[in-house]
Amino acid sequence: MRRISFRYPITTLAGSTLKNIRALQESHSIEPKYRRKFILSRGTAGILELFNLTESLIWNNRIQNHSLKTPPVFIIGFWRSGTTLLHNLLCQDPEAAYTTTFQTVFPNLLLTQSWWLKPLVNRFLPAQRPFDNVRMDMDFPQEEDFGMMNIQPSTIYKFLIYPAEFDDIIAQELFTSELAPERLTLWKEAYRSMIAKAMFNTGGSRYTGKNPCHLTRISLLMKMFPGAKFIFIHRHPYKVIESFYRFILSIIPGVQLQDIPPDFSREKIIMLYCRMMNAYFTDRELIPLSDLIEIKMDDFLCDIPGHLDMIYDKFSMGDYSRVSARMEKFLSENPCPTHKKYVVEPETVSLVDKYASAIMNQLGYHAVLPEITIREHSEIFSPGLIKK
Repeated sequence: MRRISFRYPITTLAGSTLKNIRALQESHSIEPKYRRKFILSRGTAGILELFNLTESLIWNNRIQNHSLKTPPVFIIGFWRSGTTLLHNLLCQDPEAAYTTTFQTVFPNLLLTQSWWLKPLVNRFLPAQRPFDNVRMDMDFPQEEDFGMMNIQPSTIYKFLIYPAEFDDIIAQELFTSELAPERLTLWKEAYRSMIAKAMFNTGGSRYTGKNPCHLTRISLLMKMFPGAKFIFIHRHPYKVIESFYRFILSIIPGVQLQDIPPDFSREKIIMLYCRMMNAYFTDRELIPLSDLIEIKMDDFLCDIPGHLDMIYDKFSMGDYSRVSARMEKFLSENPCPTHKKYVVEPETVSLVDKYASAIMNQLGYHAVLPEITIREHSEIFSPGLIKK
């Protein structure tokens, strides 16, 4: 029986390497109350180290020699903007390769040990994600930076584990291309390795990734993957900020090694949003129009098949009709979960109006009445949206 709680006796660092954990220890502190949790995580990683070595010996040459024959497709957008739904749908295509939840937790064991470890871990994974009740499974597509944290130490996702250091982590690592040369080289090697493993694991011929952190990596990705395609999906800033603030407060207790600081606020989220969105607006000018699609989440939900058909046509991904039945099946098997609706707080509206009014206008949104009830996208879409 699947568990309900999103709290664990260990963190996702259990799937890392001892070398990577030592690198994280050098830069980040662990509060005494979480020391046991960290020791258990490190101990688990130590037990798995021999398996890590085995996978490296068997697969290292093939991974190092792997190259993409088709330009990758990157789904980008700030968290809570519809990226998960779009990613899940595109990954129903047999030609799509993608990182799975299992890969992000155990990136060093994916290709040799998943046969026994994946069923075991799945038993302890909650059936639904906290806060929005989206289904969870080790084989489902997942955001890449969760896994990147387990193979190298540079990612802002560390703030989920070290929330007290949120400001420093964002300041030092939001812009990957500005990392010190040796750390940037390590990041690039790790990312290429992650994609290669995803290709081998899922058997797809076109890599399809979802990563909000890529909003600040456009130019870097274009250099690494010439011809890369980008799908930018966005949502009203009021809803995005409120939703993400509540979302991360529900996620952090499951993985934290530090307490959430008293000054963690919506203002920190809106400042992060502004930096990431402005970076995207600057770098998108570098993307050829033929390689970029921008979508409003609300428009996407109103006509899912129409938008998917457009994506397949513009990016020359083949005839959408060959995969439409798979998309319909996914939506019919993942019915709308129910969860408590909530209101966007006046503080969120005020902060967005103060700091992000220009971004709101640039995206085509307008200020609305302060009392907005949020219904998450997972609660809105239904099988009826897939038209016959």
